Amino acid sequence: MAVNTNEQKNKSRIHTRPILSLLIGLTFFTTILGFALFEAGKSGRSSSRRAPSNQAQQEDNNKSLGVNTPDKGTVAIVLDIDKSTGIIHLFDINANEEIRLNYTGGTSLLDKYDQNISVDRIEKGLIVDISYQSTRDKMTSLRFSKKAWEYIGVNNMITYPDEKTIKIAKSNYTYSEPFVFDGDSLITLEDLAIQDELTVRGIDETIWSLIVTKGHGTVRIKDYEAFLGGSITVGYEAVSQVTENMVFTIREGNYNLTVENGEYSGTKNITVNRDEETVVSVGDLGPEPAKHGKITFEITPLGADLFIDKELTTYASPVELEYGEHSIEVSLGGYSTYRGNLVVDYATKKIQIVLPELESRDDVSIIEWEETVGVGDDDTGHIDYNDWDSEHHDNNDDNHDNPEFIDSLIDENDDDPIIDNDSLIYIQNPLGASVYLNGEFKGVSPGSFKKVIGSHVVTFIKKGYRTKSYTIDIADDGLDTYISLPELEPER
Repeated sequence: MAVNTNEQKNKSRIHTRPILSLLIGLTFFTTILGFALFEAGKSGRSSSRRAPSNQAQQEDNNKSLGVNTPDKGTVAIVLDIDKSTGIIHLFDINANEEIRLNYTGGTSLLDKYDQNISVDRIEKGLIVDISYQSTRDKMTSLRFSKKAWEYIGVNNMITYPDEKTIKIAKSNYTYSEPFVFDGDSLITLEDLAIQDELTVRGIDETIWSLIVTKGHGTVRIKDYEAFLGGSITVGYEAVSQVTENMVFTIREGNYNLTVENGEYSGTKNITVNRDEETVVSVGDLGPEPAKHGKITFEITPLGADLFIDKELTTYASPVELEYGEHSIEVSLGGYSTYRGNLVVDYATKKIQIVLPELESRDDVSIIEWEETVGVGDDDTGHIDYNDWDSEHHDNNDDNHDNPEFIDSLIDENDDDPIIDNDSLIYIQNPLGASVYLNGEFKGVSPGSFKKVIGSHVVTFIKKGYRTKSYTIDIADDGLDTYISLPELEPER
């Protein structure tokens, strides 16, 4: 029995092992399968959740592309740029209208060589190709138009308004309503001067914009009297005749202004500013102002007419005359007429003219003196004619009748002068000088006048030479007196 029991136990152990192994295997397989199914289900759910997310991203991308894609493009002229607001003002050539667009740092800006540029390179008057989004007024790109041409430094342009054409050099161009820029201002073609320097831009044969690179101003000339009828030159810009109240147009810049009038000319540097008037005085370029002297006339008889340079002149007050020689004539019915020349070479002079009656055999009396000349100045010397070498001459010497000398009245201020009516004083030297005895004009040397006895001051005056005075003693010896003194010294 014992044997049987053990056998049964052994049989029981033999049958349960495979079953356990099978159960364990099934459990493990079920676990793996369950895990796999769980992961598969999780992956399916995650995939399901990601699909809507990718679709939204794609929609966003598509939406973004729509915002930055331009829907219009055209050729335009730059009218203005406001950097503070990021707005560019243009004229659409194709649509013939003005537009304003926004630009940002993302806007593509290119020159005609497709090189990136900054907004500072974009100037008024440029012709550009642009693309933009019309719904948002947003410019996406700007490029200097390759269709456009540009001429720089254009001057002497000729406009024909009736024909709507402009001639530059030898070529003719058309225009409709071009934009003309002068600095920050828009002007018209009529405001341009031929002296202006321009940059001109256009497409094909049509001009669309003009930019003034050098404008013009005006020059007014004053103090021009010395140059009337002469010529005036401003750089290489203008050559014309000097006329009264002249004003002329010059391109802005710095120039040498030259005026000429026969014997003299002068040059000064001037600056001409755009749209401004420059006033230039040329008075300092001419000859020195003419000197004038005041001449006091004492004419007897009263009422006589005085003609200076053939013009009737009033002499109640001193007459102002330009330095130099003037013709004079004094006349009155019933009296002798005086004709002669007056040399004005001092600031003040006094002339006394006495006309004798026609029935009288007397000569016209002329007394002339320079009012500032006095006795005893630095040029005065004392001469005793008893020490001079002199030679006796017959009283009938031809010099006695020399018309260069006119016997004149003795100065009324002299106290009873002693006159030797039978003798003469002969002035031999200096030559060509006006001779004054005690301030009384005696004639031009060489010459003679009646002998006056006593101590006197003799003065010699000659234009361009220093005035010289001497004190002389004339002896009462009954002989003619001969005076020969050194030549006058030239003025320095």
